[in-house]
Amino acid sequence: MSHHVSWFNFFPLYDSFYANLQNNFSHTVIFNCGFFPKTPVFETTHHVYAAITVFIILSLLSIRVFYKIRDVQDCNIPNTEFSLLNILEIFYENLLVFMENILGKQAKQHIPFVGSLALFILFSNLMGLIPGSLPATDNLNTSLACGLSTFMYFNYQGLKKHKIHHIAHLANPSGIWWGWFLSPLFFPLEMIGLCVRPLSLGVRLAGNLIGDHSVVLIFTGLMPILLPLPFLFFGLLICIIQTYIFCLLTCVYILLHTDDSH
Repeated sequence: MSHHVSWFNFFPLYDSFYANLQNNFSHTVIFNCGFFPKTPVFETTHHVYAAITVFIILSLLSIRVFYKIRDVQDCNIPNTEFSLLNILEIFYENLLVFMENILGKQAKQHIPFVGSLALFILFSNLMGLIPGSLPATDNLNTSLACGLSTFMYFNYQGLKKHKIHHIAHLANPSGIWWGWFLSPLFFPLEMIGLCVRPLSLGVRLAGNLIGDHSVVLIFTGLMPILLPLPFLFFGLLICIIQTYIFCLLTCVYILLHTDDSH
Protein backbone atom coordinates (compact mmCIF):
# COMPACT_ATOMS: atom_id res chain seq x y z
CA MET A 1 0.00 0.00 0.00
CA SER A 2 1.16 3.54 -0.71
CA HIS A 3 1.41 6.18 1.97
CA HIS A 4 -2.11 7.49 1.27
CA VAL A 5 -3.80 4.07 0.92
CA SER A 6 -4.79 2.06 3.98
CA TRP A 7 -7.53 -0.15 5.36
CA PHE A 8 -9.46 3.03 6.11
CA ASN A 9 -10.11 3.43 2.36
CA PHE A 10 -12.47 0.45 2.62
CA PHE A 11 -14.46 1.92 5.52
CA PRO A 12 -18.08 2.94 4.89
CA LEU A 13 -18.61 6.47 3.53
CA TYR A 14 -14.86 7.03 3.00
CA ASP A 15 -15.23 7.93 -0.69
CA SER A 16 -18.25 10.18 -0.14
CA PHE A 17 -16.56 11.97 2.77
CA TYR A 18 -13.41 12.46 0.70
CA ALA A 19 -15.40 13.80 -2.26
CA ASN A 20 -17.32 16.19 0.03
CA LEU A 21 -14.06 17.65 1.35
CA GLN A 22 -12.64 18.07 -2.14
CA ASN A 23 -15.77 19.73 -3.53
CA ASN A 24 -16.70 21.99 -0.61
CA PHE A 25 -13.59 22.72 1.46
CA SER A 26 -10.49 22.45 -0.74
CA HIS A 27 -10.78 26.13 -1.71
CA THR A 28 -10.50 27.17 1.96
CA VAL A 29 -7.13 25.52 2.54
CA ILE A 30 -4.26 27.92 3.22
CA PHE A 31 -0.55 27.39 2.48
CA ASN A 32 -1.14 24.44 0.15
CA CYS A 33 -0.61 25.32 -3.51
CA GLY A 34 -0.94 29.00 -2.57
CA PHE A 35 -3.55 31.03 -0.74
CA PHE A 36 -7.05 29.58 -1.11
CA PRO A 37 -6.33 27.33 -4.14
CA LYS A 38 -9.17 26.54 -6.51
CA THR A 39 -7.87 23.08 -7.38
CA PRO A 40 -8.51 20.07 -5.07
CA VAL A 41 -5.77 19.74 -2.47
CA PHE A 42 -6.83 16.92 -0.14
CA GLU A 43 -4.67 13.84 -0.62
CA THR A 44 -6.21 11.66 2.08
CA THR A 45 -8.67 11.61 4.95
CA HIS A 46 -7.22 8.56 6.68
CA HIS A 47 -6.33 10.63 9.74
CA VAL A 48 -10.00 11.38 10.37
CA TYR A 49 -10.95 7.69 10.33
CA ALA A 50 -7.85 6.77 12.34
CA ALA A 51 -8.74 9.33 15.00
CA ILE A 52 -12.34 8.07 15.12
CA THR A 53 -11.07 4.48 15.45
CA VAL A 54 -8.79 5.45 18.36
CA PHE A 55 -11.64 7.35 19.99
CA ILE A 56 -13.92 4.30 19.73
CA ILE A 57 -11.22 1.98 21.12
CA LEU A 58 -10.50 4.28 24.08
CA SER A 59 -14.23 4.74 24.73
CA LEU A 60 -14.79 0.97 24.83
CA LEU A 61 -11.79 0.52 27.13
CA SER A 62 -13.08 3.29 29.42
CA ILE A 63 -16.53 1.70 29.61
CA ARG A 64 -14.97 -1.68 30.34
CA VAL A 65 -12.80 -0.25 33.15
CA PHE A 66 -15.71 1.79 34.52
CA TYR A 67 -17.86 -1.30 34.98
CA LYS A 68 -14.88 -3.15 36.41
CA ILE A 69 -14.20 -0.61 39.18
CA ARG A 70 -17.83 -0.08 40.13
CA ASP A 71 -17.41 -2.88 42.62
CA VAL A 72 -15.48 -1.37 45.54
CA GLN A 73 -14.03 -4.76 46.40
CA ASP A 74 -12.31 -4.96 43.01
CA CYS A 75 -10.64 -1.61 43.75
CA ASN A 76 -9.41 -2.50 47.24
CA ILE A 77 -8.25 -6.06 46.58
CA PRO A 78 -5.62 -6.27 43.82
CA ASN A 79 -6.39 -8.65 41.00
CA THR A 80 -3.83 -11.44 40.80
CA GLU A 81 -4.52 -11.98 37.10
CA PHE A 82 -3.09 -9.85 34.33
CA SER A 83 -5.95 -7.70 33.09
CA LEU A 84 -6.82 -4.44 31.39
CA LEU A 85 -7.39 -2.83 34.78
CA ASN A 86 -3.84 -3.72 35.86
CA ILE A 87 -2.40 -2.19 32.70
CA LEU A 88 -4.30 1.06 33.16
CA GLU A 89 -3.38 1.21 36.85
CA ILE A 90 0.31 0.89 35.95
CA PHE A 91 -0.14 3.57 33.29
CA TYR A 92 -1.90 5.91 35.73
CA GLU A 93 0.65 5.43 38.52
CA ASN A 94 3.63 6.00 36.25
CA LEU A 95 2.01 9.00 34.61
CA LEU A 96 1.19 10.50 38.02
CA VAL A 97 4.78 10.05 39.24
CA PHE A 98 6.06 11.54 35.98
CA MET A 99 3.77 14.57 36.31
CA GLU A 100 4.50 15.06 40.03
CA ASN A 101 8.21 15.36 39.23
CA ILE A 102 7.33 18.37 37.05
CA LEU A 103 4.12 19.86 38.45
CA GLY A 104 4.40 18.86 42.08
CA LYS A 105 1.18 18.78 44.09
CA GLN A 106 -0.96 20.15 41.26
CA ALA A 107 -0.28 17.07 39.10
CA LYS A 108 -3.59 15.37 40.03
CA GLN A 109 -5.48 18.46 38.88
CA HIS A 110 -4.11 18.15 35.35
CA ILE A 111 -3.88 14.37 34.97
CA PRO A 112 -7.31 14.03 33.24
CA PHE A 113 -6.16 16.26 30.37
CA VAL A 114 -2.58 15.00 30.10
CA GLY A 115 -3.67 11.37 30.55
CA SER A 116 -6.33 11.62 27.83
CA LEU A 117 -3.84 13.31 25.51
CA ALA A 118 -1.19 10.66 26.24
CA LEU A 119 -3.57 7.76 25.54
CA PHE A 120 -4.85 9.30 22.31
CA ILE A 121 -1.35 10.05 20.99
CA LEU A 122 0.06 6.69 22.08
CA PHE A 123 -2.75 4.63 20.53
CA SER A 124 -2.66 6.76 17.39
CA ASN A 125 1.10 6.26 17.09
CA LEU A 126 0.86 2.52 17.67
CA MET A 127 -1.79 2.18 14.97
CA GLY A 128 0.92 3.00 12.43
CA LEU A 129 2.71 -0.25 13.34
CA ILE A 130 -0.24 -2.34 12.12
CA PRO A 131 0.34 -3.46 8.52
CA GLY A 132 -2.03 -1.66 6.16
CA SER A 133 -2.94 0.98 8.75
CA LEU A 134 -1.88 4.61 9.08
CA PRO A 135 -1.59 6.66 12.31
CA ALA A 136 -3.71 9.74 12.79
CA THR A 137 -0.73 11.59 14.23
CA ASP A 138 1.37 11.45 11.04
CA ASN A 139 -0.95 14.12 9.63
CA LEU A 140 -0.41 17.76 10.59
CA ASN A 141 -4.15 18.31 10.95
CA THR A 142 -4.27 15.86 13.87
CA SER A 143 -0.92 16.71 15.46
CA LEU A 144 -1.57 20.45 15.29
CA ALA A 145 -5.01 19.86 16.81
CA CYS A 146 -3.27 18.15 19.75
CA GLY A 147 -0.85 21.08 19.98
CA LEU A 148 -3.68 23.60 19.90
CA SER A 149 -5.53 21.66 22.61
CA THR A 150 -2.44 21.95 24.81
CA PHE A 151 -2.12 25.65 23.91
CA MET A 152 -5.71 26.41 24.93
CA TYR A 153 -5.45 24.31 28.08
CA PHE A 154 -2.33 25.87 29.60
CA ASN A 155 -3.50 29.39 28.70
CA TYR A 156 -6.88 28.68 30.29
CA GLN A 157 -5.18 27.41 33.44
CA GLY A 158 -2.90 30.47 33.47
CA LEU A 159 -5.83 32.86 33.12
CA LYS A 160 -7.80 30.93 35.72
CA LYS A 161 -5.02 31.23 38.30
CA HIS A 162 -3.39 34.58 37.53
CA LYS A 163 -6.27 36.46 35.85
CA ILE A 164 -5.02 39.56 34.01
CA HIS A 165 -1.48 39.02 35.30
CA HIS A 166 -1.24 36.10 32.88
CA ILE A 167 -1.37 38.64 30.03
CA ALA A 168 0.63 41.29 31.88
CA HIS A 169 3.48 38.83 32.35
CA LEU A 170 3.92 38.72 28.58
CA ALA A 171 4.48 42.48 28.50
CA ASN A 172 6.76 42.57 31.55
CA PRO A 173 8.33 39.12 32.15
CA SER A 174 10.77 40.43 34.77
CA GLY A 175 8.02 41.98 36.92
CA ILE A 176 10.21 45.01 37.66
CA TRP A 177 8.55 48.42 37.45
CA TRP A 178 10.92 49.77 34.84
CA GLY A 179 10.27 46.66 32.74
CA TRP A 180 7.04 48.25 31.55
CA PHE A 181 9.07 50.70 29.49
CA LEU A 182 10.32 47.73 27.47
CA SER A 183 6.87 46.17 27.09
CA PRO A 184 6.48 47.33 23.44
CA LEU A 185 9.51 45.16 22.67
CA PHE A 186 8.84 42.24 24.99
CA PHE A 187 5.12 41.76 24.32
CA PRO A 188 5.34 40.91 20.59
CA LEU A 189 8.38 38.69 21.21
CA GLU A 190 6.61 36.82 24.01
CA MET A 191 3.48 36.47 21.88
CA ILE A 192 5.51 34.98 19.03
CA GLY A 193 7.18 32.53 21.41
CA LEU A 194 3.79 31.63 22.90
CA CYS A 195 2.11 31.03 19.55
CA VAL A 196 5.01 28.95 18.24
CA ARG A 197 4.57 26.35 21.00
CA PRO A 198 1.56 24.49 19.53
CA LEU A 199 3.21 24.62 16.10
CA SER A 200 6.42 23.09 17.43
CA LEU A 201 4.47 20.37 19.26
CA GLY A 202 2.48 19.45 16.17
CA VAL A 203 5.33 19.57 13.65
CA ARG A 204 7.65 17.53 15.90
CA LEU A 205 5.04 14.82 16.43
CA ALA A 206 3.93 14.57 12.79
CA GLY A 207 7.46 14.80 11.39
CA ASN A 208 8.80 11.93 13.47
CA LEU A 209 5.81 9.72 12.73
CA ILE A 210 5.98 10.42 8.99
CA GLY A 211 9.68 9.53 8.91
CA ASP A 212 9.23 6.38 10.98
CA HIS A 213 6.25 5.16 8.97
CA SER A 214 8.06 5.81 5.67
CA VAL A 215 11.06 3.74 6.76
CA VAL A 216 8.89 0.82 7.88
CA LEU A 217 6.87 1.03 4.65
CA ILE A 218 10.01 0.92 2.48
CA PHE A 219 11.54 -2.10 4.19
CA THR A 220 8.17 -3.88 4.32
CA GLY A 221 7.98 -3.53 0.55
CA LEU A 222 11.48 -4.99 0.12
CA MET A 223 10.95 -8.03 2.35
CA PRO A 224 7.61 -8.22 4.19
CA ILE A 225 8.56 -11.16 6.45
CA LEU A 226 11.75 -10.63 8.49
CA LEU A 227 13.47 -7.42 7.38
CA PRO A 228 10.89 -4.97 8.87
CA LEU A 229 11.03 -6.51 12.39
CA PRO A 230 13.97 -4.40 13.72
CA PHE A 231 12.38 -1.29 12.25
CA LEU A 232 9.03 -2.17 13.80
CA PHE A 233 10.76 -2.39 17.18
CA PHE A 234 12.45 0.94 16.47
CA GLY A 235 9.04 2.33 15.48
CA LEU A 236 7.61 1.14 18.79
CA LEU A 237 10.29 3.10 20.63
CA ILE A 238 9.54 6.18 18.49
CA CYS A 239 5.82 5.90 19.32
CA ILE A 240 6.51 5.77 23.07
CA ILE A 241 9.23 8.46 23.03
CA GLN A 242 7.11 10.91 21.02
CA THR A 243 4.21 10.44 23.43
CA TYR A 244 6.60 11.00 26.34
CA ILE A 245 8.07 14.17 24.80
CA PHE A 246 4.65 15.61 23.96
CA CYS A 247 3.39 15.04 27.52
CA LEU A 248 6.67 16.32 28.98
CA LEU A 249 6.42 19.61 27.08
CA THR A 250 2.72 19.88 27.94
CA CYS A 251 3.51 19.59 31.66
CA VAL A 252 6.35 22.12 31.34
CA TYR A 253 4.05 24.62 29.62
CA ILE A 254 1.39 24.12 32.29
CA LEU A 255 4.00 24.71 35.00
CA LEU A 256 5.32 27.85 33.30
CA HIS A 257 1.85 29.39 33.16
CA THR A 258 0.48 28.26 36.55
CA ASP A 259 3.54 28.60 38.78
CA ASP A 260 3.24 31.12 41.61
CA SER A 261 6.35 32.93 40.38
CA HIS A 262 4.70 33.52 37.00
